[in-house]
Amino acid sequence: MWDNWKNTLNNWKNLHERVDKLHNLGGLRIWILHVLGNGPKNGVEIMDAIEEHYGNLYKVKSHCMEHSHSGKHYNMHLKKTMKRKVSRPSPGSVYPMLKKMVAEDLITKIDDGKYDLTELGRETLSEIFGDNHHQNNYRKPKAIESALMAVDNYISYLEDINKEDLIHHKEIIINLNERLSKIEDSIQEK
Repeated sequence: MWDNWKNTLNNWKNLHERVDKLHNLGGLRIWILHVLGNGPKNGVEIMDAIEEHYGNLYKVKSHCMEHSHSGKHYNMHLKKTMKRKVSRPSPGSVYPMLKKMVAEDLITKIDDGKYDLTELGRETLSEIFGDNHHQNNYRKPKAIESALMAVDNYISYLEDINKEDLIHHKEIIINLNERLSKIEDSIQEK
């Protein structure tokens, strides 16, 4: 029993340290670290990725708030932290921050003009988001799994549709089937 309490206490301590680290870094630094965790990007790509990620979080927030009846405390925090719909940082905020982060050795500018995480940047990202944030550890498999689940869900939908309604879309269905067969064949070869 004592071990359970000790583990719970350590988890809260780790969470508190992560929150402190987040607070000290500030919002834009965290977003830049987060999007560079998926690979090198130039300034425009960073702004695009932040806008996309923020938009996706906003959709999740909106969905949670619409469907959550019990999480009033959680919803209050979401309302405070995500006031606007989609937020795209301006070049006037991103480029000075990139220079600052290079000086802090969190990121580096590589030969092709893109920015990438340094070892310190990777460590910081890992401290904040845990070891699961590393691109090679979970991003790619999760994205593939999500895509396959989405395809499976749509196929289930199409299976339930009246077949007469699908006749007009036969060519698209044949094309999709051929593409899926090519993917299957490529897997068989390896």
